[in-house]
Amino acid sequence: MSTTDGHTASRLILVLSAAVLVWATCSSSAAAGCRILLTNDDGIEAPGIRVLHRSLSDLCEIVLIAPSQDRSGLSHGILNTTGGTVVRSIELDGTVRGYAVEGSPAEAVAIGIKALGGDRGFDLVVSGINRGENLGLSNLYSGTVNAAMEGVLRGVPAIAISRGGDGSDYTLSAAFARRLVAEALEQKLPMGVMLNVNVPGSTVKGVKVVRASVGQRMALQGFDATPLGTGVTRYTPRVGRVDSQPASGDVAAYLAGNITIAPLALDRTAIQAIPTVRRWGLQPPQRKTVSRRSQATGPLHLASISTVP
Repeated sequence: MSTTDGHTASRLILVLSAAVLVWATCSSSAAAGCRILLTNDDGIEAPGIRVLHRSLSDLCEIVLIAPSQDRSGLSHGILNTTGGTVVRSIELDGTVRGYAVEGSPAEAVAIGIKALGGDRGFDLVVSGINRGENLGLSNLYSGTVNAAMEGVLRGVPAIAISRGGDGSDYTLSAAFARRLVAEALEQKLPMGVMLNVNVPGSTVKGVKVVRASVGQRMALQGFDATPLGTGVTRYTPRVGRVDSQPASGDVAAYLAGNITIAPLALDRTAIQAIPTVRRWGLQPPQRKTVSRRSQATGPLHLASISTVP
């Protein structure tokens, strides 16, 4: 064997060894019985969730539970509080089975965990890949992010993944999601915490773990009013790019070309405000009683009586 052949063989052995190591890692995760609830807010037939399903399918068992149609921007809304929610078992592309939920993203996750998950439960909720980024305060409106937060509310760690840009290529986002999910399963997320991930649609410079910006890249600018008849008007939201972008946090890091990871907490208490509000010295209103004599001898002055709401 020549020296060149020896080098070629050595490189081939290294490549094969790396492939075996990757295969073993994936197989051991699946063999360990890990289980992921996969959801989104774009609807169960959206391309992002299909690509993500293919990317994660050899890591764990994937249970696909998502809204039956596009439910973007529903935040943590619950649509069916009394009448119940219809869930249909469906098959996508002839191979992937899932549950189409006629409700919100949060409802899909709640039903998945509490009704369809069985005794085994889930190791992770993954929501996405969303079409469009969910940066800064937009996480308050996002069905993608709040589907993940519903998982945290139910005691299951969660990750929300969104892709920016106008294209339809989810390859980069899915590849990063796979790596992040593997790490989250191995390292474990803290209780009460989810990760909000945003991947640029173009060239990526790096990965930044940052706080969520107190601001938005895109925001509500106003409403366009369309009269529909006497006393009836349709108000159509007008959303546009914010002129002054946040100088720090996930918006700034994203605009600099980075994948951003913003850990979000279930506990939304503003701890620093508690002492301030306590100093207000608020007390419950006192109910005043009216004597029988005053009722009999004079008119009842409503202004003199305070009642508990």
